[in-house]
Amino acid sequence: MRDLLEMIPGGVPAVVGLVVAGLLLTTLPLHPQMWLYPLVRQAVELKIRYQTSDMLAKETPHFIIKYTEQDADMVDMVATAAEAAYKPVTTVLDYTPRGKAIVLIYPDRQAMKKAYGWAGDASAMGFYWGGVIQILSPKAWMKNSQAVEEFITTGPLAHEYTHLVLDHMARGNYTRWFTEGLAQYMEYKANGYEWITVDNRLTGKLYTMAELEGDFDGLPNQALAYRQSLAAVRYIAEVHGEAKLNEILRSVTAGQKVNKAIKRALGMDYTTFETMVNLWAKGHMKQYSKTAN
Repeated sequence: MRDLLEMIPGGVPAVVGLVVAGLLLTTLPLHPQMWLYPLVRQAVELKIRYQTSDMLAKETPHFIIKYTEQDADMVDMVATAAEAAYKPVTTVLDYTPRGKAIVLIYPDRQAMKKAYGWAGDASAMGFYWGGVIQILSPKAWMKNSQAVEEFITTGPLAHEYTHLVLDHMARGNYTRWFTEGLAQYMEYKANGYEWITVDNRLTGKLYTMAELEGDFDGLPNQALAYRQSLAAVRYIAEVHGEAKLNEILRSVTAGQKVNKAIKRALGMDYTTFETMVNLWAKGHMKQYSKTAN
């Protein structure tokens, strides 16, 4: 992880200012870290805006798409997909972030990998970090890079925009499994897309909720961890209703931890929740089939 001084524009003076702000915020009665978090995110976003100021830009009603000349023929498709994600995500999450979200398009994987020290999955088509959505050019992974509907359905915009909206709502107060489960739920709900592989069947040995809440990114079978995260969110929304999912989101936004918010909304302890999710998932979610894939 890069040094905080490198992440924030202004170096030491900016960090000192944030520290002072943090000390002042500790006098507030509830969750001071949730007040400091947006300040750090905004500082990182400002640095990214500055570092990409020489890129071309296209504005839509809700997004600013930044790109290089190499992707001038891709920007309209990316803009269409971004706007297609906007209403479903903000409607389900019942929250609209202020201002326009920034989407950066990288022409190839090497450029995206170098971006701000990103060390994520080498096969990923995008990621959200520092208040900004950053995606790989459709040219780099689509067979037909002009297929708008395919990009809307299988591309990363709905997923990454969900991360952004939750991040603004909850101000960092969420677990990795919850944000990944919610992002996949929006992909599934808006576009019918599910990530199904031979490695993420839900009929074998599964991770516990404790493991998912621990080192999520360090779990050996990332496909399974992601699939189980989707199962948990789908269980909440489809069995208990989206009203309960929204209740959980409101509790998390108010500062309650995800596990406690789930317990409060669903009226069951976390062990029972884990058991019910696993039972439901085996009977209601698609499993990898060689003949179907």
